[in-house]
Amino acid sequence: MRSLIFIFLLIFAFTLKSQTTKDVRLAIQKMAADNDLKNASISFYALDLDSNKVIAGLGSNKSLVPASTMKLVTTATALELLGAGKRFSTYIKYSGEIDTNCVLNGNIYIVGGGDPCLGSVRFAEHYGSFINKWANEIIQLGIDSINGRVIGDASIFSEQMIPATWIWGDLGNYYGAGPCGLSIYENKCNLELQSGKRGDSTEITCVYPYIPNLKFDNYVKSMITKNDLSYIFGAPYQENRIIKGGIPTNKENFMVRGSIPDPAYLAAFELDMGLRGLGIKLANPSTTIRKIKFETGSVTKPKRNMITTTRSPKLISIVDLTNMNSVNLYAEHLMNQIGVFKYRSGDTGSGTQATTFFWRDNELDIDGMHINDGSGLSRFNAITAKQLVGILKYMYYSENKNIFINSLPVAGKSGTLRNVGKGTAAAGRVKAKSGTMTRVKSYAGYVTTKNNRNIAFAITINNFNCTSFLMKKKMEKIMIKLAEIEK
Repeated sequence: MRSLIFIFLLIFAFTLKSQTTKDVRLAIQKMAADNDLKNASISFYALDLDSNKVIAGLGSNKSLVPASTMKLVTTATALELLGAGKRFSTYIKYSGEIDTNCVLNGNIYIVGGGDPCLGSVRFAEHYGSFINKWANEIIQLGIDSINGRVIGDASIFSEQMIPATWIWGDLGNYYGAGPCGLSIYENKCNLELQSGKRGDSTEITCVYPYIPNLKFDNYVKSMITKNDLSYIFGAPYQENRIIKGGIPTNKENFMVRGSIPDPAYLAAFELDMGLRGLGIKLANPSTTIRKIKFETGSVTKPKRNMITTTRSPKLISIVDLTNMNSVNLYAEHLMNQIGVFKYRSGDTGSGTQATTFFWRDNELDIDGMHINDGSGLSRFNAITAKQLVGILKYMYYSENKNIFINSLPVAGKSGTLRNVGKGTAAAGRVKAKSGTMTRVKSYAGYVTTKNNRNIAFAITINNFNCTSFLMKKKMEKIMIKLAEIEK
């Protein structure tokens, strides 16, 4: 008899602990009633992908600013339209003729193909010493002097590198680097600063890579902090920049990362220097197609002869880093490449229109979906949780399913989710993209529940009153509840 009572109590206790879809609904309602969210907007939706039944929803048709979960839209579209094996090429060409005296009576061109990764430390092994390789390929043509110059050609993309809706405070910083048809080093430069005691001025001791004519007005102070609280202000092509804010006290080489003003020019300058370093004489300094057009009002297009080609890694690798590490520049490049593919126009507007129409044509209700960039840095973006889940559902049944899902950070283990859900049911079961901006927090992705149900979910909250860290903890509870579903 006692044994029967004990077994009954165990079954009863297990039943009490077993999580159901009702528990998820109660958890989202409880969070919505939190005083920290009294002024907030919430959009939440969770769908069982195996049964196509709704798990829970709250404000699921409410359009909100998604921050970096917008990268899911961009990478999914790029995979579907461009293909996982797509590569982007950079061409080294020359115009004119090589005479019997080994003189090139023409120019060397670096023709960008919109490769976002050229020179990136993330792909150091792939590219190797590409500037040196280009220079040696030119020498092998029998050239020992150039009666012209090195010209960077970034015209595959729009000269307006920055999406029109990005804010001024982001542009000079590394995360605000815009896509260039000839990007290099992820369009990112590094500044080393030296600080003293609290309140002291700081000194910029080094900027690399070396960028000709780039100057900084430095107003950064030494502060009692552990973080980089400095901000760089400067637009594309602007060589005079301002840096303000603060960095920790008593640092020798504190690194701050900024954006490169003119990546195409830097690429041309580096090849120019590489050639000169190998003894090649050049009659004129390096420049770009954009600069020539600005200075002369027009650009001639002489016949160009191929010297060598440098190809990017496959799109699958670019998508993986875009989602895993939330790389804004890669997402913006992909958006422009979508525009090139659909309309032969490498600009944000063409890419966002093509993206919107792709999902409309695949039966997604796009009412309330407003796409203004590829990375989510624009506060003009708006999308509903239901639309994000609709895209996740589409990708779940796509040929690119595994590529897409494997690109997502795993809770408690990798990427931007490595500190989410550690030691809980969510760890290893949630694969999702996160998004964070001032007063914006979002997550969207997939959950494999304890009873092996496959769920797509999205949750976005705008204008909460607590810290971003505390908001993350509140949203983490929802992901844990989804992972704990057992019946």
